[in-house]
Amino acid sequence: MEKERLSDPFERSDSAVSSSGSESAPGAGSVYPNAINHDLHNNHYNDRISIADLKSVENMVRKLSTDSLPRSRASKTHFHYATTAYDVRMISKDIVKRKVDLDVEKIMIICKIDDASVLFLMRELVEWLLTHYPFLVVYVQDDFQSSKLFDAEEIFKELKCRKNRLKYWNPDFVRDNDVFFDLVVTMGGDGTVLFASHLFQKHVPPTLPFSLGSLGFLTNFNFEHFKEQLPTILNSKIKTNLRMRLQCKIYRRQTVETDSKTGRKVCFMKLESEHHVLNELTIDRGPSPFISMLELYSDEDLMTVAQADGIIVATPTGSTAYSLSAGGSLINPGVDAIAVTPICPHTLNFRPIILPDSIELKIKVSPNSRGTAWIAFDGRPKIELHRGDFVTVSSSPYPFPTVEASPRDFVDSISRTLGWNAREKQKSLSHVLSLKNQEKLENESTKNKRELESEEPEEEVLLDELGQVTARHTVKPIELDEPNKRQRGPPSTSFSGVSPGRRKSAGFTL
Repeated sequence: MEKERLSDPFERSDSAVSSSGSESAPGAGSVYPNAINHDLHNNHYNDRISIADLKSVENMVRKLSTDSLPRSRASKTHFHYATTAYDVRMISKDIVKRKVDLDVEKIMIICKIDDASVLFLMRELVEWLLTHYPFLVVYVQDDFQSSKLFDAEEIFKELKCRKNRLKYWNPDFVRDNDVFFDLVVTMGGDGTVLFASHLFQKHVPPTLPFSLGSLGFLTNFNFEHFKEQLPTILNSKIKTNLRMRLQCKIYRRQTVETDSKTGRKVCFMKLESEHHVLNELTIDRGPSPFISMLELYSDEDLMTVAQADGIIVATPTGSTAYSLSAGGSLINPGVDAIAVTPICPHTLNFRPIILPDSIELKIKVSPNSRGTAWIAFDGRPKIELHRGDFVTVSSSPYPFPTVEASPRDFVDSISRTLGWNAREKQKSLSHVLSLKNQEKLENESTKNKRELESEEPEEEVLLDELGQVTARHTVKPIELDEPNKRQRGPPSTSFSGVSPGRRKSAGFTL
């Protein structure tokens, strides 16, 4: 099917101009065709979206942001703002749901280097990949190059494979080779995933997190089943969760100078470092006995002056970590937002707040602060901030994509790790009844259950105001004990990327 180009709301069609040359009203003709809205509701839209479509939307937004519109159309500007904003949201929704082919040729493995049990699990994975995918190149950390336990020479000898199929990476190699790896496999817990985020400070390859840790909010794949899961991921279209990261820039206050031209006192702020974090940044008082005083700005407008032990600025992914322990809210990773959570505030009415990702936060150590502050990114070593120093926080242009194990990843993870909304089933006191009454109760319960099952629909059909069918949904039966089962169960081993058609990947056909 030929790909359709998204319509520009400012593009005039031939039918939009009458013989007198006047334009028809929006909605009466196609002067401002809102084709995006209609296309986005088609089931086949995912197959038609292209780079050209995205460029068209980008051009629309740029036109709306200029002041070069004809006066005759000035009254329509807000209409275009509203419709384009909705269209962009719908396209974003479609992109998030889209499944992609990975075309993996270079795969990177990240694991703990000081754990012998993890080392042998990683060795098992490497041997399996080199055996079943002869055109794959596997990269492991350079610490294993001289490891006697890993013993790369023995792997080459046993598998009879070329030595150039097993290579080594280090942080400098990752930093200097942007957009190089096709897939990253992490073996460990959430800390290993955070280490991967720290390594890739720009573009991040799709990341497959295998669970070897204890909690595992981010690791929804069970390593015991990697031989069943990896072939499906490598040979089928898969869905990734584009997890938002925060772009943080530290600025240092320089000496105050007087501008010779204006006579005004000017303080220069020098950029010291930039960080892209997956979980959160934390600013606290560190070893100082004094409470911290932090000025919080939103797009250069002062929001508040926080007097507390510190402030946590978290992503939706990080909402289940330090922020949650400090009283912050749970946020689904599909939501682009910034969570600000105070740490032991001096006032009880300083509550956590969730802000849109479109703003830029600035957190400044107040000149009136009695001590310095210390900042940490994703739990890494702290950096001291002096009076007048500040950090800016905004949405990072480089998200962190993780392979989706199930559409229920987030709910399953908080149910499994936190026991979210889990409660004990109401206890029955039937054991105090006589045998005769127990039998009567069982018969009545069976009768009621059958009546309820007979009334339960198998499908829901949505109708509009005119009675026309708009959607159909299959109704799945719900067990009352289902949350408790999710709480006890292991990480999900089924994933949404399974496709009926198999294709060749890395030169190997299953």
